[in-house]
Amino acid sequence: MPPSVSSFSSLLALAPLLGAAFVAGSLTQLTRQLARPQVPALRPTAAQSTAAGIAALSVVALLSATISPAPAPALLLAAACVTGWSGPHILARLGGLIERQLGLVTAIPDAPVGDHAASAEHAPVHAPDPRPGSQPSLQTRGRRPRK
Repeated sequence: MPPSVSSFSSLLALAPLLGAAFVAGSLTQLTRQLARPQVPALRPTAAQSTAAGIAALSVVALLSATISPAPAPALLLAAACVTGWSGPHILARLGGLIERQLGLVTAIPDAPVGDHAASAEHAPVHAPDPRPGSQPSLQTRGRRPRK
């Protein structure tokens, strides 16, 4: 059997587990969003939940591929729920860790803590303070100051 057929069949065998991981991660993040005191907006909540599902699916796929013997499905589902609660930011952190282990330079700094995605547009930068001898102030690119 050609390698592409065996890879495809092994991916099909993982499809139910990966689907369950996506749903578990998405529902966990949706629950977290809906548990907040204020009513969340629909579009950001849906996007955050979908991204958490993708992150959960990715973490489960990575765990399935790297741990031998294969971990129990219940453990993978638990990892999907934890990832879903953490949200998609875990992928930025995991990516940074992998890049550091491989000796690669990361283009985007570690993900900020909170509800903002890691991107160069929202990455914190240190701006010089015009006063002599003062510490650099932390500012954020691409955002308007809060009123």
